[in-house]
Formats: sequence, structure tokens, C-alpha cells
Amino acid sequence: MSEHEATPAQAPGAETASAPEAAEASVPEVRRQRQWVTLRGGSMDVRGGLGISSSIAHDLRSVVGKPHSCALVSESGAPEALLEGLHRDLSDEGFSVRRLVMPGGACDLARVQALDGLLAEERITSDDLVVAVGGYETLSVASFACSSWCGGTSLAEVPLDAASAIVAGATPRALDLPGLPRMVTQDGSARFSIVDIGLFDLDPAGEPARLSFALMAQTATCDSNKAFERLWDATDDLVAGDVAATLTQLLDTVKSRGRVVSSTAVSTRQSIAYAMDLARPLRALLGPEVPDSTLIADGMRFAARLSAAQDQLSIDDMFTQDELLERLGLGTVEAPVDPDALLAAMREERYRRTNRFMLALPRSLGRVRLSMVPDDLLAEHVAAWCDSRPV
Repeated sequence: MSEHEATPAQAPGAETASAPEAAEASVPEVRRQRQWVTLRGGSMDVRGGLGISSSIAHDLRSVVGKPHSCALVSESGAPEALLEGLHRDLSDEGFSVRRLVMPGGACDLARVQALDGLLAEERITSDDLVVAVGGYETLSVASFACSSWCGGTSLAEVPLDAASAIVAGATPRALDLPGLPRMVTQDGSARFSIVDIGLFDLDPAGEPARLSFALMAQTATCDSNKAFERLWDATDDLVAGDVAATLTQLLDTVKSRGRVVSSTAVSTRQSIAYAMDLARPLRALLGPEVPDSTLIADGMRFAARLSAAQDQLSIDDMFTQDELLERLGLGTVEAPVDPDALLAAMREERYRRTNRFMLALPRSLGRVRLSMVPDDLLAEHVAAWCDSRPV
């Protein structure tokens, strides 16, 4: 993929270009975009474009003012050309760059502590900058570390996939404890996010793109009717692989996600758990074979039917959500699931974090709230969902 700014395609009737020129001209023109995303503790400056990671160092300098040291933290397997380019550009802007590899391990406090140790060895302080390059877990560990290191150190994130671009900044992954996944929650702390769409796999038939589609749908349903309508209008372009439309929707989803989790109303902030009441228990039961995009989509379908059964969501809205998921190419679980095991896993997931068994259910397209569900109704819907799976 090119790491340079896109150039407009050749106009019809123009003189035929040489092979290198024709290759460059075939890259779609993608306008740079910028969003300020509200977080609970401040805001995050999100820059989006095609190939912008090769020219973003000057903007990063503005995060810390006078440049000092910069820790360039990357996960194993990150593109070397990208890292070399960032190293060179940051050095040209006056930073003393330290290349660090994110410590291995789970997404837990031990990994945060290991990263803290590397920052200490390189004498990174609150006046310096950390640039983290990687996926969701890498960026989440960096977010937790930077939020507390020396009282707070500026973090710039460079996600390597579309789903991480959506969730890492506003909703970093909660950290695990031994035998207790996702228990230590954190607020987003990144000051900068570089969404270089040229780094992403945008094949609409592939899981990386479909996972981003599922997160777009989940976030829009939590945010507002207008956000849902914007996603609905963009679906044709998204599934066609339109790069410009995908970038616009990615940044819109990041802004929506920040708006939900930074709300002054706790009920709104809690709605970000939408679809996960089913998705996470299913992941524990089915293992890694079923794609995350499918689990999230089925979580949305299941929650909508529960809400409609309680007369909280209209049937029309339920079918509209179904159609959105279908248009985005998001399938359903095709594996047998034991209803008793699923119901027990759902209860365990909720009671691990709260004494009240409440599920995130949609009241309308753009409004999700935690709701009580009668035991018999929940059991009935879990059984019906499991019965509809192939044996």
C-alpha cells in the first residue's frame, strides 16, 4: 500500500500515463478529515486520511509543544516500513525517538507494568510523547500505562485495523485479572489518533472489515437516530469498499462512541454494552472459531427481540435493524448452543460485575438502556435462539 498522499485519478480523455504514473493515478482521492472526539477526561484529536502516517509527525509535535523524547511503541509484526517512516519523521521534528516493542502477554496489569518498566528505562516523562502502533490490545495497554505514567503522558495512537480505530481511543479494552477477563476498566486517555486507512484491510468480505461494520451498527444504535440514518445511507458504499465513504463512517463512529461514553447520564454510558450481553457468553462457549462480527450482530438481534417482546421496541425498528445488519453482510451463528449453558454464561457475565441482572436493550433506533428481563421471558428467548441453530 502506498504511504503517500493520494492523487486524483486521471480524467477521461487525458493522455495515457506511464506505468508508475498510472499506478499512482489509480489510487482513489481521499480527503483528509479531522474530528474532535469528546472523552470523559478531555478530548481526542482524530486525523483521518490515506497515507497520512507518513506526514503526521509535525502535527504530533503540537501535542507536547517543545519536543523532547518520544517512545515509539509497536506490537510484534507491525509494518517495518511504517515504523521506520515514523521514526525518521519524528526525529526530523526534533524528537529523540526510542523504539520499543510492546511486551508480550495478555491484556492485563502485568503487561502494563512491563510497559511501565520500558518507559522508565528510556526515561520517558510527562513532558514526552508515546506513539503506540498496533491493534486493540496493544493500544489499550498503552492507554492504561500513559494515563498514569508520571501523572499522565501524552499518547498518540496509530491503529492497524479499522475495528481498533473505532474502539481503542474512546473505549479501551478493560484489563484482565487471573481467571477474570475484562475486569479493570479504564476511560480513554489518548490525545491523538491517526486513522490511516491505507493500513487497513478493507475487503468487505473479510472479517476485519465486517467487524468494523458490526461496531458501526452497534455504536450508531446506541448513539442517536441520526447516527443510525447516516450509517444506513452509507451501507451501499461501505460494502462496495469505497475508501472515502469508509473513512467518513469510521470517523463518524469514533465520534459517536465518544459521545456515548462521555455522557453525563450514567444510563447512556452503560448503553455501550449493547450486544455484548450475548456476544461475550457465546465467545466463552464457542471459542475462537465464530467471528466477532457475527457474535455482535447476533447480540443485537437477540437484544432487539427481547425488547420487542417487552413492548419497549417497535417491530418496525426491530426489522429495520435486521435489514441494516443484512445489508452490511453480517451473518448469524451456525453452531449448536446448549440453552442452559448459554443462560448460565449470561448470568455469570453480568453477576461478575454487578448485583443486578439487567441487559442492554434498545428502546428505539439510537436509544439503548439497561432493562430488567423476567426470568421466564429470558429463558424462552434463549431457548428459541438456540433451537434456531443447526444441530
